[in-house]
Amino acid sequence: MTLADLIDAFRDESFDNNRVKYFWSNATLTRFANEAENEACRRGSLLVSSSGPTCTYGVSAGQDVVLLDRSVLKIRRAKMASGGDMLASVTAAQMDLSAQSWELETGTPIALVTDYQSGAVRLYPVPTSDDTLRMTVSRLPLRPMEADEDKPEIRAEAHPALVQWMLYRAYSRQDAETFDPKKASRALLEFEREFGGKASMRNEQWVRDSHAVGADPIA
Repeated sequence: MTLADLIDAFRDESFDNNRVKYFWSNATLTRFANEAENEACRRGSLLVSSSGPTCTYGVSAGQDVVLLDRSVLKIRRAKMASGGDMLASVTAAQMDLSAQSWELETGTPIALVTDYQSGAVRLYPVPTSDDTLRMTVSRLPLRPMEADEDKPEIRAEAHPALVQWMLYRAYSRQDAETFDPKKASRALLEFEREFGGKASMRNEQWVRDSHAVGADPIA
């Protein structure tokens, strides 16, 4: 489905077909459609990449911190291009327990410290030569849909369910003519049947920092 298809499907489901005066503008529905795909990716890790700018980062000798692309949700695996084993994912607390002076150590990286800096990873030890960090990541869409012909990045069979999020957001707005909590609840339920329930940001960050495979939520 294209962005235009999603908007048309929304208007058909909500009976918002009066072109003289729509209840919801195309700009508002475009925002809801992009929200829907982001929510789907956060809940289901639907977009995975192992190549491209979200996954490949040049690293200079002496560089300890690598800033990640804003679309990265979670690192699934990582390795230095020069060779060696997959990098272990560890927390700063784990490193503190193993070696008090770990931040000063240099050599060939063997681990990523995942909670050292927001939006980044810390290489351990600090590399002594130029290299490339290559990762497999779960991510958000690379760019928002804007033009009518733009399409969601997630698989086509999941596109219709995005309309349910758009309906949920539309019926949740505090508007005398359109606010309908029952319809909003039904639409959210249908969305969650396809993509799963929402974790809190606190839980998402905990999983992201620990990078444990199948990590359980903290609450």
